[in-house]
Amino acid sequence: MTQGTCIELRQLAFQWPGASTPLLQIPHLQIERGERVLLRGASGSGKSTLLSLIAGVHQAKPNQVQVLGQDLAKLSQRQRDRLRANEIGYIFQQFNLLPYLSAVQNVMLAAKFAPARVQRLAKATGTPRELALQLLQQLGLSEQDSLRPAHQLSVGQQQRVAAARALFGHPALIIADEPTSALDSDHRDNFIEVLFDACQAHGTTLLFVTHDGSLAHHFERAIELGEINQATGVQQ
Repeated sequence: MTQGTCIELRQLAFQWPGASTPLLQIPHLQIERGERVLLRGASGSGKSTLLSLIAGVHQAKPNQVQVLGQDLAKLSQRQRDRLRANEIGYIFQQFNLLPYLSAVQNVMLAAKFAPARVQRLAKATGTPRELALQLLQQLGLSEQDSLRPAHQLSVGQQQRVAAARALFGHPALIIADEPTSALDSDHRDNFIEVLFDACQAHGTTLLFVTHDGSLAHHFERAIELGEINQATGVQQ
């Protein structure tokens, strides 16, 4: 496991404007670099809001959210955007692929506005396209499927493309937001193992967020949001 802390929350309190109660009130949460952590929470528990705070999309108060040693509240919007592009790979529940680009083109988009990812790729053997194809192959796509438009791929294949895009260029942190909700149990378990292997190869931290507690046995650590969140709000 890579040494150091990836995510640290201290006395995090977040309340939407106009809300009567806070949605999140988390005294402390720490995730080390290289850990694989499942965060489980029911719908409306604040999972998506917490992820947006960790990713720097929404802003907490100073000293409440640190990611990769950076206090996100002390960074400008541009600095947060750069940190997110360079060091945070995001697997969305709906995948968010560009449908008429090929699988490999979707993967390569991850480095388009991320100079640190480009620099890391430059140290590897092969062109960015070759490296994207290799990554897709590692995640279970054939070269033929990797060249097909995303809209022609199955749900499971699209999911693997989304994972490859998040992993491309070796970001320090992968955030997976309900990425297996559209899969049956066999494909779900296989995808988790493939994702683990890809993260382990580069010491990447994985924060896997779900409402499904049955996935906990796959992970080194499982956290119940309801147990660490002292707020009583239910709006997300």
